[in-house]
Amino acid sequence: AHATFFETSKKYINVECNHRMIDFSSNDYLGLARCNRQEVLVSQEFQRARCTFCNTSSPTFLGASGSRLLSGDSYYARHLEQYLAYLHNRPCGILFNSGYDANLSILSAIPLQSDFVLLDELVHNSVVMGLQMGRCTQILYFPHNSVKDLKMLLSKI
Repeated sequence: AHATFFETSKKYINVECNHRMIDFSSNDYLGLARCNRQEVLVSQEFQRARCTFCNTSSPTFLGASGSRLLSGDSYYARHLEQYLAYLHNRPCGILFNSGYDANLSILSAIPLQSDFVLLDELVHNSVVMGLQMGRCTQILYFPHNSVKDLKMLLSKI
């Protein structure tokens, strides 16, 4: 069936036939993309930051303009990383664009060739891809949600 989306609000999308549907297609899990209060807070912070970080001859900034590595670092990203490190009592923290990017980055770098990694057979593909990109060669799968099979694999290691 074809649906025409014409109005959005928080977690639900109203379609032409007026059925309420839960939005499983976006990354807006908390509904902040359509939150009026959040829009006001972001606008206020943008104006404050513009006055603080830009002199009158500087162009207005509306985004990172590039990857963080090259030109997209920001006060906000560094501040959030420091706060998260403090919150979790760690020396530092790092932000990733998505869980997908985090899985590829971390799982391709941390597990060693001698390590064993046990995975639920239905784990997200980004976990598998991250491990395949790295040095780990001992990746073992167990049936989805099977604690019994997980225990069996653990006993063999």
